[in-house]
Amino acid sequence: MRMVESMLVAAVTRLDVDKVLALAVSEIQSGKDSIEIIEETRQGMTQVGHLYDQGKYFLADLMMSAEIFKDVISLVSDQTNAIAVIEPSATILFGTVKKDIHDIGKNLMISLLRFNGHKVIDLGVDVAPERFAEGCIEHRASIVCLSGLITQSYDSMRLTVQALEKMGLRPGVKVVIGGLVNEQVRQYTKADYWVKDCSEGVKLCSSLFNLKTHQEIS
Repeated sequence: MRMVESMLVAAVTRLDVDKVLALAVSEIQSGKDSIEIIEETRQGMTQVGHLYDQGKYFLADLMMSAEIFKDVISLVSDQTNAIAVIEPSATILFGTVKKDIHDIGKNLMISLLRFNGHKVIDLGVDVAPERFAEGCIEHRASIVCLSGLITQSYDSMRLTVQALEKMGLRPGVKVVIGGLVNEQVRQYTKADYWVKDCSEGVKLCSSLFNLKTHQEIS
């Protein structure tokens, strides 16, 4: 099975769309867990990102790997019907913060969250702090995910958390930041959590919903 995993990661790294989809179908038919298949695809995307950083791939290649990721999620969803059932009130508000227009990471995590059954509202890019606060009230979101890949986004994240506080939404609404972030950035922005990749972000959001449900039952 490890060889099949390596083949899928390698196919994504080569941006071989036909091979990726064929391997994904093979793994689905063999009974492999759908999340593992998506994780393998993400690992391939990570390799593409490394090659891009090294100057061996171009922006178009990076974007193509994102499309391959979406294709695999769509394929897995169609063939497994493995969507979890989440309460309608369990809504995640997602957006790239003000002064930043990067959206690849945001779009990938949103796809993963939706695959796992979560309701996600995508506010897009360059989203003002006030828009996050308004959207949180409008959609009754219990988690707000902020994405940012430039240092200027840190102040926007901080202002967004402040906007949520001014509207009386904190600490009930949890704030998760991702992108070019770390623990120091989390402390500066006063967010609740920070994540380094999409898979970690999905696990965190799912655990937060499970914790909220347990507290309500208790």
